[in-house]
Amino acid sequence: MTLTYTGKSRRRSRGQIFLIFAIVLPVLLMFLGLALDVGFAWIMKALLSRSVDAAALAGMRNIDKGTAKAQQIAQEAFDANFGTGFSRDTATPTVTITVGKDGSNNNIVNVTATATINTFFIRIVPGFSTMNISSSAQATQPQLLMSLMLDRSGSMALNGGGQALPGAVTSFIDDFNNTTDEVAEVSFASIATVDVSMRTNFQTPITDAVNGLNYAGATFSQAALTDGMNQITGVQTVTGQNVVKVAVFFTDGWANTINDNLNCPATTNLNYGGCSPAESATPTPGWCANPSPPASVSNVFWMDPTTGNTLSNCNAATFPSQQSGTNISLTQAHVSTEALYRAVQVANNMRTQNITVYSIGLGSYINQTFMQEIANDPASPTYDSTQPVGEAVFAPDSSQLTAVFNTIAQKILLRISQ
Repeated sequence: MTLTYTGKSRRRSRGQIFLIFAIVLPVLLMFLGLALDVGFAWIMKALLSRSVDAAALAGMRNIDKGTAKAQQIAQEAFDANFGTGFSRDTATPTVTITVGKDGSNNNIVNVTATATINTFFIRIVPGFSTMNISSSAQATQPQLLMSLMLDRSGSMALNGGGQALPGAVTSFIDDFNNTTDEVAEVSFASIATVDVSMRTNFQTPITDAVNGLNYAGATFSQAALTDGMNQITGVQTVTGQNVVKVAVFFTDGWANTINDNLNCPATTNLNYGGCSPAESATPTPGWCANPSPPASVSNVFWMDPTTGNTLSNCNAATFPSQQSGTNISLTQAHVSTEALYRAVQVANNMRTQNITVYSIGLGSYINQTFMQEIANDPASPTYDSTQPVGEAVFAPDSSQLTAVFNTIAQKILLRISQ
């Protein structure tokens, strides 16, 4: 069969096509316009979200400067991120910033912003000539409990650490909220001392304490970590309160001192140790450069556990090793290895109590593996991903000490500013 179209039929077909096109075109244009308007609304939403996030974090990081100042800085952060906006805005976005406390007494900053945009196509629908786009963000700051454990051993007087530490610590604590955070400071050499117990309004006491440190003696790291841990765990917190617990351990040498009951005539409990073999071999060994205190034939020094003063020879031949579970010969090398082990065990105990440990090492002869183990740094050979993960950072010389302390400060601030 052959179909033949006449001219009249072709004209009728073209007319039908034009009619269909005339009906469909407005619908197509409406959908296109809707896509454009919705697309622009999505862009505006993303811009507002970015801006309120930045504002909330900026306000939280400056909350210790007072509510008005925190709100001002938050507004400035919003303006900087939002920029000039788009020409289709009918007005500058309305921003609401509130600073206060949540139900658990944690600091909180809420930021809400609303922008009104003009529509192009869907404005033909009554009530849709403009669209209101809103976004909000909330930053909370849990209570911070932090202990600083600072090395004041003799080597700090020889490598520039003693001169650099006060400025580095002062800069570090200035990053934290003096009215809501709680911070303690422990210093250690042959013994450990709690110079500033856990408190708010910590900045001046810690600055004064660090400026007054006297650098002499060995390195009893285990005692410093224990005191730092006890300062944190001794704080009573409110049930349900979000608390961040942090310990910052700083040293320029190897852990080289431990404490045991050795049944000596002079006393039944002694600190003992001294420079580890690795420290003795360095060009600037520090405390043991010129060993004047009385020492045993194994070059182990005896120290009063309350004053750190050196004592006469204990004459003990062995000591109880926690690492091996047996009594082993009392040599400088064995005591040093034991001191490293015991310090790491305390740090591990901290992590079981949800304390994140950061470590800072000064000098070229620091035991980096030990520092990584103290912090549970991912680079540590004993890294445990199921425990709080810290970080070990190193300053090759004292001129870089402030920079590495600031690095750790930023890590902690990031942790508490969510």
